[in-house]
Amino acid sequence: MSVQRRHVRQALLGLLLLLVLSSLGIWLYQQGLIDPVRLERLSLRLGPWGPPMLAAVMALTVVVGPIPTMVVSVAAGMIYHPLVAFSLSMLGALAGAGISFWIARLLGRPLIERLFRGHVALFPECPQHILFAMVLLARLIPVVSFALVSYAAGLTVLTTGRFLLASGLGMAPMTLLYVLAGKGMAIDSVWAIGTGIVVFCFLVALPKLVDKGWIPLPERWKGFIDHLRHPH
Repeated sequence: MSVQRRHVRQALLGLLLLLVLSSLGIWLYQQGLIDPVRLERLSLRLGPWGPPMLAAVMALTVVVGPIPTMVVSVAAGMIYHPLVAFSLSMLGALAGAGISFWIARLLGRPLIERLFRGHVALFPECPQHILFAMVLLARLIPVVSFALVSYAAGLTVLTTGRFLLASGLGMAPMTLLYVLAGKGMAIDSVWAIGTGIVVFCFLVALPKLVDKGWIPLPERWKGFIDHLRHPH
């Protein structure tokens, strides 16, 4: 009975976290704050509190799936040195990924344990190294929602450390490109602005390019991406 109560408390805690963070994220979006220019102005106005604010907003966008994470990376690139902007974006994204991962653990596991009669994970037979590779691939090729990957990983036996490592390695290249795109837009140069816009448009169009086969992927990768998008 005590185990059942503990599971109920875990589920309620996960649900509470999800509701609070989702409500905050939706409110920020409705206020128009999820915009590179407005985030840039707000960060400059906050002075030394600007960087923590951007990292916190990044974490929030990761937890609340529909809100685009690239906006924060671009805004950071417009304001700060690329290394600082990259570090802020990575810190915020990893924090948000970890929160989503553990919300899934708290909210999803008790329900899944009941459905599967004691199994503690969605894929208990899947080895850690395969789960690590799956998360790494999903981060490298962002055709699946960042939040969806985090929540799905939270329902597996993957450890928190390996999940965060795979997420960090996988999202680093795209995060750097987003930051450089923002820096290009901020520099008073036609060439830099043009390059930033081209890179930004490419990143936005990347999922469609993969879907249409213009960027070839191994069949195993395609199958995994399709499974994430349509798990049923």
